[in-house]
Amino acid sequence: MPFRSSSPDLCPIHQVPLEIAYRGKKTFPDCPNIVVEGLPMRYCPICFAQGKDSAQELDAPKSGAFIAKLRALIEKSDFSEHLGKPNVAVRFNPVRATLDGEASRAAKRRDFDEDIAARLDNFVPQKPLYSLDRLVLSDETMSQLRHALALLEQQKLIYETWNLQSIDRTGRKIALNFYGEPGTGKTLAADAIANRLGKEILIASYAEMESKYVGETPKNIRAAFRKASETQAVLFFDEADSILGKRLTHVAQSSDHSVNLARSTMLLELDRFDGVVIFASNLVRNYDGAFLRRMLAHIEFPLPSADLRLKIWKAHLPPQLPVQPDLNFDRLVEASEGASGGDIKNAVLLAASYAATKPKGKQIVEEEDFVKAIRFVMEGKRKAAQA
Repeated sequence: MPFRSSSPDLCPIHQVPLEIAYRGKKTFPDCPNIVVEGLPMRYCPICFAQGKDSAQELDAPKSGAFIAKLRALIEKSDFSEHLGKPNVAVRFNPVRATLDGEASRAAKRRDFDEDIAARLDNFVPQKPLYSLDRLVLSDETMSQLRHALALLEQQKLIYETWNLQSIDRTGRKIALNFYGEPGTGKTLAADAIANRLGKEILIASYAEMESKYVGETPKNIRAAFRKASETQAVLFFDEADSILGKRLTHVAQSSDHSVNLARSTMLLELDRFDGVVIFASNLVRNYDGAFLRRMLAHIEFPLPSADLRLKIWKAHLPPQLPVQPDLNFDRLVEASEGASGGDIKNAVLLAASYAATKPKGKQIVEEEDFVKAIRFVMEGKRKAAQA
């Protein structure tokens, strides 16, 4: 613990008593072989907590006089070719410096843990809403999902009875990677997997993870993993390429260091996590190889074929929605070529909004409303891609 100063001096900014701690350190550019530690420093605890360096050395004339004599002794001493000039570390007040150092490290660990705990409320697991039978996916994608689920559901048999834990250092942790165009069902599939496992799902998007303040993103990553571990939820990272990208080799500024720190933190937490984590990305080619090696399966979510688009259109029309009776679904399938399931959902919502503005008694979603809506959605995507 820092030693309370008997001096009545107050911090001129915060008007609190200054304290003394024995953690001062000095180096000398013109004499790099001498390092001084454990100097008594008077500081403001509030300034220190805010990261402001307002500390002032006590007994500076006495410590300076001793160092001057030490430097003179080294300079006038005769060192041979084999006995070079030594490096000298001077520790004033070594016992007190050790106590202060340990107290400072303990305080930092405590503050860090409290900071992580305060962030846990930012990550709230949700009850999954979708089941596997509601997914409209290609046969290949669905088959891969079921194989991944088999490993999740039969872990005791595979890892314990068959002893495959002896060759898998990751234990029972399962990491899956979903990749494909936006709106192709990656998030819905993660939700359905959580549903099948009887777990909640914790969705952590890149926007929630990133912070403009250096050092904040790693704390958010740790908080997300901790919350998922405490609640046994399936952890789902959306826009994962922003977090799992290749680490920067040329670090030129603090933001570059922050990016690498966040990615290193993700690697560490992923190795520690004993649960199910799913990553989703539109840009899987940007992943760092270290993350790719840690993932059990990479499952592609392609844009739906014509047959699947037909199923998606029909799945998004609830019985309560007033729809033109003789709706030509073939025309809707043709108009939605290249569209994702998310695009079709948006088109249905947009077409319903067209119908809602019609006079009462004529509020029916007609075929032209759907065609107009899907064309509007697809044109918007095209323009956004070219911007």
